[in-house]
Amino acid sequence: MQLRVALVLVGLAACGGDKAPTTERREAPTRRVIEPPHGDVRALPPHAITADGVGPFKLSMAMTESAASLPPGTRMSLLQIPGVVDHSVLRDAGLIIGGERSGATSYIAVIRVAIARTGDGIGVGTDRAALERALGPAVGDPQTVRDPGLWVGAGLPGARFVLYADRVGALLLSAPPARGPAPDDGCVRPDLAGVVGLPPTARGACLDGAQAIAAAGEQVVALATADGKVRRVAAADVPGLRWAAPIRGPAGVDEVVAVAEQVTADGRTAVVQVLALDGGRLVRLGEVDAFRLSETSAGWIGARLADLEVRLEITRVGDELTIGGLLIHGGTTAVIDAAPLSPVPLRLNRRPPDRGRLDAGVATEADAGVPADGPTR
Repeated sequence: MQLRVALVLVGLAACGGDKAPTTERREAPTRRVIEPPHGDVRALPPHAITADGVGPFKLSMAMTESAASLPPGTRMSLLQIPGVVDHSVLRDAGLIIGGERSGATSYIAVIRVAIARTGDGIGVGTDRAALERALGPAVGDPQTVRDPGLWVGAGLPGARFVLYADRVGALLLSAPPARGPAPDDGCVRPDLAGVVGLPPTARGACLDGAQAIAAAGEQVVALATADGKVRRVAAADVPGLRWAAPIRGPAGVDEVVAVAEQVTADGRTAVVQVLALDGGRLVRLGEVDAFRLSETSAGWIGARLADLEVRLEITRVGDELTIGGLLIHGGTTAVIDAAPLSPVPLRLNRRPPDRGRLDAGVATEADAGVPADGPTR
């Protein structure tokens, strides 16, 4: 019996000695998963202003694509006054993206400080001196005239800078207009620097017997500057005159664009006239009531009539002028809206001037006191 018990114990010990040692199981490391950021990823201001757009918003980009770059819920609205403006617009933190609802973006307006700037730091709030240093000189074209409060520079010809007291209040970027070669007619407008006795609004011009035009009160005056003297050659009454500028006509002779504002109980109308100096008289070649605003039409875009203005840009091809520019909706402290005006044509009715009379010299009319103060903005 004792022998049997001993054998059993030896067998159990042998079985226990053949058992493999157990290994400790380790959990596999958890994989790191980087979640994408919640919400939309958007470019933040300040945006870069370039020739083709502002930040992620590009000219000629589909308006639906521009809308997709804006926060969810951004809605396209209509900016429309019949005969004045007609655009679909998107708004985002000081930017206005405009165009056709189902078409392309045709303009981008910057209306707030620090929202967008050029590589030289030019944007809303920049003063004229810095603007001219960075993007100048100002673009000059004998067949285009524009409001003195609109500035266009050679460094960014698609941008219209809206100036208030020589400081940028807004800018509107669009495709630069296609321009042909400047007319080679041998006429260079005279430099009036240093000429004593000219009104501050005087501009050099190649007129038929005069070298300058000016807006003086509610008159357009043609001035001769020969022999260091200033003589008034002719004058034309233009009620409500705001500004006047020479525009190149046929055979190298300038004509005069006069922009006036007529105010009635029903509203305000921008009136454009074209005058020519002929035989010592300023004669009217054409006139059009270009843009009319009323309290009712201002309300269609959420504005008051007193807060709206038009700043015109006028281009000539042959005997037809195209009148455009910008509609500006200004609040008490900043611009609220800026949009291109719907173009208006003006066909001139005139006989060609005699190019040989361009160098006729000093006017024969007697001197007349030219007021030194023209209309100011």
